[in-house]
Amino acid sequence: MRLCRFLFRSPFALRPILRLTLPRLPVRMFQEKKLAEDTTAAKTTDEHRDLDTRRKKALWRCRQRGWVEIDLLMGNWAAENIPAMSDKQLGELEVIIAQENPSLLNWLLGHEDVPEELDTKTMRSMRNYVVEGKKKWTVGGNQ
Repeated sequence: MRLCRFLFRSPFALRPILRLTLPRLPVRMFQEKKLAEDTTAAKTTDEHRDLDTRRKKALWRCRQRGWVEIDLLMGNWAAENIPAMSDKQLGELEVIIAQENPSLLNWLLGHEDVPEELDTKTMRSMRNYVVEGKKKWTVGGNQ
């Protein structure tokens, strides 16, 4: 009797029972159905959608690094520059985003030299943004 009261009072207690009794639905039911048409317009749309998705992910990763300093530096730079980036530039940014925070912060602030494989146009643009911003953000920068 006590077990029945506990099961009906606590919704969390029913979860294991429901898992065993409910049938599992195939994942295919919830996936998007792809069109069978293979036209150039559909290819262009898919490529554009893929590029937009990559841009959104890159912007998110730039804004949510986990360190406030890098979030602000990279996030503001990304918000200004990502919408106009080409596929190649976006690839360069994705390689930069994959780097560790301490190294990335030192490269952006100019404390360490950027390795040759990462010294791209995108990285130079980020460093210029930070250097120009330091002039505005310092205490004596507005005088």
